Amino acid sequence: MKPVSFLLLVAALFLSFTMKYEIAPCYLNFKTATDLTALDPERLPASTGQTRTLNSNNGDIEVTRIDGYRILYKNSSNAPFVNLKIELSKETSYLKDQQNLLENLNYLNAHSADMETKELIALEFNGYKIHGLSRKSLEVGSTLGTFVMFPGDGITVYFYFNNLRPEFRNFTSVEDYRKQRDRFIDEYTKHLKSCMGH
Repeated sequence: MKPVSFLLLVAALFLSFTMKYEIAPCYLNFKTATDLTALDPERLPASTGQTRTLNSNNGDIEVTRIDGYRILYKNSSNAPFVNLKIELSKETSYLKDQQNLLENLNYLNAHSADMETKELIALEFNGYKIHGLSRKSLEVGSTLGTFVMFPGDGITVYFYFNNLRPEFRNFTSVEDYRKQRDRFIDEYTKHLKSCMGH
């Protein structure tokens, strides 16, 4: 084999491995949420720092973030009910990032008012495990629920369910919010499973 051909082969193999560690379009193109309209994905600015600091019961902890997007899902009143974030960890930090994010959620759950449970909520939809926290009242806080999912390949999916002023709400009670929360996660993960082919 000629040296140039060998170098091209090595470069192709290298790229085939490195390019897999990115945010796949399937995470960003979910458009069929019931009664919600997806806005276009917004990419994190290139100037965004590659680590961020979070609180935990044991002090400050860090999470890496080398790429990311935000997608808002608005209800019929044009209010953003779901704030979906998809972020990519550094390859060597993904497992530690998962641990730190769960520690941060435990901290938030313990230090926030009117929480649904003392422990993190564990959900499972379409083979994906989701962990998070949720409020038991509509009267407190700007966010009703915060959940994370770790589907692999360095990806973390964040689900933020916004509390809205009564005139802009698409839910009538905490029970209704939970139903819509679970429906969104179910539909999103069903889309992922179909789109990713597994």
